[in-house]
Amino acid sequence: MPTLKQRINLTVDESLYRTLERLRDFKNASSISAVVLELTQNALDYEEDLFLVNEAEKREDEGDISHDEFWG
Repeated sequence: MPTLKQRINLTVDESLYRTLERLRDFKNASSISAVVLELTQNALDYEEDLFLVNEAEKREDEGDISHDEFWG
């Protein structure tokens, strides 16, 4: 049955493949692809968090503004 999801081909070395197999077994995942998808989603969430923290730190340096300045 065809899927509507996009496909990505990934080539990994033997060591990483064995690690993904062990992780699949540990998580009782249906496939290595499911494990890689979960890891990718988690990595993207983490990268987004790092970006937002960095942006917040930049804004802290800008100083506070009053309610009236913001809404005025």
